[in-house]
Amino acid sequence: MKILLLSDTHGNLSGMQKALEKYGKNADFVVHCGDGTRGEAKWLKKNVSGAKVICVRGNCDFSSELNEIEFFDVYSKRIMVTHGHCFGVKYGLENLSYKAEEKGADIVFFGHTHICTDETLGGIRLINPGSCGRWEATCAVIEIDERGNVLVNHVRVK
Repeated sequence: MKILLLSDTHGNLSGMQKALEKYGKNADFVVHCGDGTRGEAKWLKKNVSGAKVICVRGNCDFSSELNEIEFFDVYSKRIMVTHGHCFGVKYGLENLSYKAEEKGADIVFFGHTHICTDETLGGIRLINPGSCGRWEATCAVIEIDERGNVLVNHVRVK
């Protein structure tokens, strides 16, 4: 299964569109970890076909009706999606890891810091695609196979 992971677009639809064109082909999931302040979640749900779209609310998504946390499963992996601000991710990933463990998640997709991250803490894999809204926009392409192997590739959107 292929997942295109986006976050922190902050209204930069062009960065998000370039990421979709370049890395979203054959994606099974397109996930946005919040701070799509100009309706990126609605745009994705309307314009992405062939992939399931999962989006959460970030700290800058003031009037959004999106949930702060979503879950989905890929093969044997339970994935938690959140923006991260509610867990203080700018100060450490421990609270995020504890919440994931409490909820039975194996992997967490999060944003907020604008920093590409792929680390394991307490047995939980924590992945942040960086920011697709900056001039050096980044995203992550994640592949999970039937055996539960996870390959993460952080890429620059040009």
